[in-house]
Amino acid sequence: MGDEPSSAVMPAPTVSISRNPGAQLALALTVFALVLASNSIINESWLTLNAEADGTVASADIGLSEINAELCAGTQCESETKDHGDSYEDCKSALSGAKSSEVEEACGDYKHYHNAGYVATIMLIFSSVVLFAATIMQTRSMMGNSGRAPNMVSATGGILVGLSVLVWFTMLPESDNDPDWGQGLWMALVAATAGLVAGFSGTIQSWIDGPPRMRAQGVRSGLEMNEFVLKESSCGNHTLSVLADSDLIRVVRIDRIGASASINDVLATRRDSYTGFSHQRMDWLDDFKGLWWVLSGASLISVFMISSLFLIPFTIAGLLAMLQLMDPERFVVSTNSGNHPFYINRWRSNRELTNLAMDLVDEAMIALLRGEELNTEELDSRADLIAERFSAEREIKQAQEQAAAAEKEAFIEEANATPPAPAQVIATTAETPIVQEQLVVETSVETNPEEKVSEAPVVEVETAGAQTSPLPEQVTEAAAPQPEPEPPAPQVTLPEPPAPAQVVTIPAPPPLPEVSAIPTPSPAIMPAPPLPAAAPPGMGGMPAPPGMGGMPAPPG
Repeated sequence: MGDEPSSAVMPAPTVSISRNPGAQLALALTVFALVLASNSIINESWLTLNAEADGTVASADIGLSEINAELCAGTQCESETKDHGDSYEDCKSALSGAKSSEVEEACGDYKHYHNAGYVATIMLIFSSVVLFAATIMQTRSMMGNSGRAPNMVSATGGILVGLSVLVWFTMLPESDNDPDWGQGLWMALVAATAGLVAGFSGTIQSWIDGPPRMRAQGVRSGLEMNEFVLKESSCGNHTLSVLADSDLIRVVRIDRIGASASINDVLATRRDSYTGFSHQRMDWLDDFKGLWWVLSGASLISVFMISSLFLIPFTIAGLLAMLQLMDPERFVVSTNSGNHPFYINRWRSNRELTNLAMDLVDEAMIALLRGEELNTEELDSRADLIAERFSAEREIKQAQEQAAAAEKEAFIEEANATPPAPAQVIATTAETPIVQEQLVVETSVETNPEEKVSEAPVVEVETAGAQTSPLPEQVTEAAAPQPEPEPPAPQVTLPEPPAPAQVVTIPAPPPLPEVSAIPTPSPAIMPAPPLPAAAPPGMGGMPAPPGMGGMPAPPG
């Protein structure tokens, strides 16, 4: 007796791992695309033309490599099949003496059909190889090696098939006729669509699996009755459960609305009225799942190649394939009033808990028939384990998000580092005017070539001026240590040269015309040195040098 619970629990993980509806659907669509793409290459009816005149019916099927023409007059029909390349060569041979432009105008359509079919055939062969590789990868994915690579390869194969059709269509010659689409073209288009849908099987799988959980614990009735969960939704907000106590047996649907639970009865009966229980596992859907998918694909191909009546078997096989993905099970609860059937499927459900419930429900309902209590310990333990695993995964995810946010914040702070200290910037700007003032002083001295006259009086005056010239440099050097940024040039205090009117009292020879013609520099940039004829301050009372009274005046 102690080994029975473990034997009942073991099959649950196996069922959960082996069943992957998204991977099954992706594999079926990829194989379907591969078959259609391969058949479209050998199909010779990509375009069809039909015409009728004077009781004669003409039809033509244009393929990738050849054209099949048929001409019927009454009951007599003639058909001819010819390659596009051979048709072009025969047309050129018939017009061997004509100009190249005339040959191109008459035979160019055969050449365009040949080139378009040749390029499309190569692209379709390459697309088929890609789809074959995707088929192998999807098979491994269905067996448990999940990943995004199989879906990407399937989508790539579908895109390549679509590009093959597009390239072929753009290379066709312009024609006044309006041909209809043939079987080969429809096959290629359906193959491209199937490959693309197989590439999005992850999205289909998420729709089948349902929304993710937002809370660790699923919704429960909260009543003082033993609760056996038959099916719990993927989000945990909806539950189908069996409730039992000493008086009643209820089958209820429980919905979480906010923080409370809403209970809707599906079946309620007295315990002494409960007379039987039936559970039918529809495993035959899984046993013949390969047959359903093959019939679906073959029927759809036959719709394009043979007749539209094959839509009937295609619809039936498609429904059976969808039921196999849903994996339904049928329950019947018998009471004094009759049988009460209901179905449970695994779409958008908590598959782990639902699979375990399907394995344990038979023994639990038989125990109720014996008058025992409804045993829910093992199911409750698995539900608690799922809740703990969900909480641990959520904490790990939150820790990863916090670490990523902290790393991003640290990167932003490092990128927005502070600039250099302001004191360094002020010191750099304070040194700039010194260089400018020195350059201005040197420029003002060099721009007075008239001061270099070799006469005696002028030399003496220049010497006196040279002695006073270091004064601006001293003032500039003293102003260098000041921390004030960019002091304006007019703030430098220098002695202004005396006005020429004060020099009249000095018994000195009149100034030279060239010297007096020199304009006084503007003090806005830098005060100019004293003029040669001007005496420094304090010399007004000094006697004239001896020997200068009888000196003749310089020539005018």
